[in-house]
Amino acid sequence: MKRIALFAFILGVVLATLAYFAEIYEWMGLQEYLTVGFTGYVLIISSAAYYMSSLLYEWGMEPAMWEA
Repeated sequence: MKRIALFAFILGVVLATLAYFAEIYEWMGLQEYLTVGFTGYVLIISSAAYYMSSLLYEWGMEPAMWEA
């Protein structure tokens, strides 16, 4: 699952970068590129949330070192 999240993150960065260049250079069909960019942002945020929640889950599974 982590490979899928990494792929989604990389794809999201590529899509967001494409939308950024479309806005800077005022490409034809700008609205479609901005929609693609929004999809990229959603992919980035989703994959980051997955990594953070999996990290918290792994930390929660460790033996409690702070208990007396």
